[in-house]
Amino acid sequence: MAGPRLLEAFAAAYPRATFVEIGANDGEQHDFLRPLVRKGGWRGVVVEPVPYVFERLQRTYRDRPGVVLANVAVAAADGPMTFHHLKEASDWERQGLPRWYDGIGSFSREEVLMHRPHIPDIDDRIVSVEVPCVTFESLCARHGIDRLDLILIDTEGYDWEIIRRIDLATWKPRLLVYEHYHLDQADREACRAHLSEAGYQLLEEHFDTFCLDAHPDDALTGLWQGLEPAVPGVAAYEEAV
Repeated sequence: MAGPRLLEAFAAAYPRATFVEIGANDGEQHDFLRPLVRKGGWRGVVVEPVPYVFERLQRTYRDRPGVVLANVAVAAADGPMTFHHLKEASDWERQGLPRWYDGIGSFSREEVLMHRPHIPDIDDRIVSVEVPCVTFESLCARHGIDRLDLILIDTEGYDWEIIRRIDLATWKPRLLVYEHYHLDQADREACRAHLSEAGYQLLEEHFDTFCLDAHPDDALTGLWQGLEPAVPGVAAYEEAV
């Protein structure tokens, strides 16, 4: 896969990278960064709003002193907001549920309920709670982040709302990765255009989009120029057709 190859090359180029990961789940499921972060040397903030998932995230990174965990959601403003997720399932229940069950969480109740074809009783499982929210700028200020090499976002369709509020000209992360799968067509196209205008080159692979500042003439840019996605990018609205 092109994405993991790119991230391995990024880690080699930035052995002491500073990063922010928004929507980390437990640090295990569908997490590109875990093996790289656990090698040591990286400093960053890892965000997960769902309390019981956050507890597992704490176990994942308990021995990584450079990694700060934040049990918040990133939003357009500081303050509490209603967040929708699925209640914790027992080990026995999990046998009949998708493996990504507890990765579903959103400010949009409708976005969560869209998974009904895979979880028929989802209406009985959904939990709506107030969670503490911070803006991207507040998150970085709170944890002393003053520069960034990497941003990774996986927020069940809220990715564009976060990206559009990041001052990319100021932060200038070398690499930005986000999940486009849950974006509708208009937001997917708007996000791509926004990042291209900010000077990034983009590569879609499966559910995710990788965005690199390829201006530096270095080994990372050289690898990037030869990358091809192993599978094309796909979004939920395309699969529904």
